[in-house]
Amino acid sequence: MRCLHSVAVPLLLAARICLAQSQDVQPCNGHVELCSRAYSNVSYACTHNAYSYPPPNDVFVVNQRRPIKQQLEDGVRALMLDVVRPGVSSTKGGNLLDTIISWFSKKPSGDGAADPLDSVHLCHGSCDYIDKGKLVDALVVIREFLDANPREVVTLIVENVSGFSAQDLRPSFEAAGASKYAFVPEFSPSPAQNGYPWPTLSQMIDKNQRLVVFIDDKADPSQVPYILPEWGYVVEIPYANIAPVAAFPCNQDRPKDGIPRDLIVMNHFAYNRVSIGKENIDTPLSAGQIKSAGYNSVDSLAAHVNTCRATWGDRVLNFVTLDYYDVGDGAIFKIVDQINGVAT
Repeated sequence: MRCLHSVAVPLLLAARICLAQSQDVQPCNGHVELCSRAYSNVSYACTHNAYSYPPPNDVFVVNQRRPIKQQLEDGVRALMLDVVRPGVSSTKGGNLLDTIISWFSKKPSGDGAADPLDSVHLCHGSCDYIDKGKLVDALVVIREFLDANPREVVTLIVENVSGFSAQDLRPSFEAAGASKYAFVPEFSPSPAQNGYPWPTLSQMIDKNQRLVVFIDDKADPSQVPYILPEWGYVVEIPYANIAPVAAFPCNQDRPKDGIPRDLIVMNHFAYNRVSIGKENIDTPLSAGQIKSAGYNSVDSLAAHVNTCRATWGDRVLNFVTLDYYDVGDGAIFKIVDQINGVAT
């Protein structure tokens, strides 16, 4: 870039000014305008069940078509992951589909693998549906992306299906080298307040704390300070939307206490539902169904954003979350840019 300084300015000072001007124009998450904004005032493209992609191709619980590496390269900056202990039933209970699958499962039951890296997998509720391997392997992919892209901030939103302790998950982050990028806040959550002093993206980048990790259950910041309690900082709007969806809602669904938090997850996806007696079986829509219904279009997303503005006012919708984010001609990225007020 062209550096502006007077010939009367000493060379050392001129060099410092030039460096500062160069740093000022470096983007944060792709846009210079985002650098000065607090993490909580930025919107991010998010993939629901980011790990749940082919192969296998014929599984009815797939949510994405592209692997995590490509999701990040495409511009996704928040990933939803489910951590499960293979061979062990979920601690959260299951639905009818879980029960049916368990009847026909050929995997042995038991206490799961003893190795802390082998025991934490990315699975869709049960590893009998789809098992995408160890968490540590996915974290290596994420860490490599952060290595190669030093101006990017990425968020993980983890569903703790098997009820791991934070200490159970720490080895995966450390072995992958991802913990070196993990964000550790200088504040603690309180359910009675929000408006925490989140750092700006630029500050996070300068400190190289560019991986934010939330988990929905069993966070213990006193033991693992970078695995943060999701419900201390985040609210989610309803996710169990059953097709056909005339209008996506935007009320606070979780936590149920109705107390706002600093960050909002805008779930924009739907399920097929089959009812057997009093039981329901919900499965993700296919990419074809989503395209046909237009759920991932700019118009559908914009309508949802407008609904949320009526509910949340000028609050930023932080995590715009889709199944099959690549369906819709990049609509998710266009909407995120609109929320952020930056050029697409």
